[in-house]
Amino acid sequence: MNTLALPLLGIAGLGASVAIFRRPALGAALILLVVNFEGVLDFGGVSAVKLLSIFCVGVLALRFVMTGAEIEVDRTTWLIVIFGLWVGTTVFWSAGQSGALSPLISFYLQSAMYLLIINLVRSKSDLKLALWGYVIGGSILAVILGEWMINIDFRRNTSMEVAGLGLNMAARMVGLNLLLAVVLFQLERRSLARLALVGIAVLSGISSILALSRGNWYGVIVSTAAFAFVVSMKKGFISTVKQGLLVAAVGSIALYAASTFMLSDYGMAKLGERFESAYTFSDGASGRFGIWRTVMLPFLDRPLVGHGFNSFKLLNEWKNAGAHNAFVWIAVESGLVGVALFLVILGSVALVLWRKLRERDANSVVLGWGVGLLVFLVTVSGVDTSVNRKYLWFVLGIITLLAHHYGRHPGATGQEEVVEEVAAGHEGPRRRFPEHGHGRERRAPTPLGTG
Repeated sequence: MNTLALPLLGIAGLGASVAIFRRPALGAALILLVVNFEGVLDFGGVSAVKLLSIFCVGVLALRFVMTGAEIEVDRTTWLIVIFGLWVGTTVFWSAGQSGALSPLISFYLQSAMYLLIINLVRSKSDLKLALWGYVIGGSILAVILGEWMINIDFRRNTSMEVAGLGLNMAARMVGLNLLLAVVLFQLERRSLARLALVGIAVLSGISSILALSRGNWYGVIVSTAAFAFVVSMKKGFISTVKQGLLVAAVGSIALYAASTFMLSDYGMAKLGERFESAYTFSDGASGRFGIWRTVMLPFLDRPLVGHGFNSFKLLNEWKNAGAHNAFVWIAVESGLVGVALFLVILGSVALVLWRKLRERDANSVVLGWGVGLLVFLVTVSGVDTSVNRKYLWFVLGIITLLAHHYGRHPGATGQEEVVEEVAAGHEGPRRRFPEHGHGRERRAPTPLGTG
């Protein structure tokens, strides 16, 4: 390395430390930006996402020591810890235990993204900043993915990598970007930012179509339907139509642009073929059904506690390390106990959303998209071993934060003005109650994740 680069890197690192110390959400924005390129961004052979995460943990630890703030640990965090302990325990009866240490550590680091995100993001503006980080990175990935598919004339091969991610994984990250851009559109109040987010959503929609990933299509469609259901139940027909028009406009423009200007004749034929197989399952879900059938008998041999962590690749005839289904992977390796714990984690996030939705002044549009994001995670977990992916865990954190910071409709009671302390994000928001023309402040006593 050039000797001049060392002091420059040191200065940059010091500046980043100070910035993240003052506003930890900057760290969250950086992590969510580079997570879209985890396979190609590394330093010294170590993932940039991992380095950034460790760096942010160090800065947070220093900040907590110096300011006396508490680490945010909610109910979902404790459930994730219990799930992780159970998964680690199964190593003791795993036939693949000799090589289990590295993937087990990787699994723990993935799931720790939930705890990291909810501690880096402590206010409304923090959450918007973090989402902008992901949306910017996801937009770049959408351009790369779309250009890649056009250049290879849509001759799809799942072994191909796009920006260091497998083709299906890249498609899911772009599909997630589409949803998060629409969510951020609901949170932003600046006209220019909202216009840009509509463009980003259309771009991500085009790329999602061009990627020809059926699992991604399932996730986006079902999550949008879940959002529409929640809004219709809470706000009625008119509000549902308004939100539906936004979604329909994004989808229609994306589909028209993809089919008219970007898909070749072969691409159109491939799109029709993929669309047909999405509901007929004529190719056995790209061989996934075969993998699941292969491991059914081993699962029935030890249904309660499973065959142990890292054993899945030994139990299917193709020696496939990935189950392409989070529930199947957990069932085979960690048994029904593991499946139950994983469902309880998802249920704990759903419970926070449900409790918020039951409140009279619930912000049903934002909470509806929270439900949509959760449904997206559950849907893609049926076609991807998502429990081993970072996106599952940080999106669960984003959903929890959406419910916590945006669960109530702004100004619903007419009595409170939320005053955000961005510079001291660890302290949380204060509410100012008007009294004889003057403001009297008191701390809002709502712990994260309790609803």
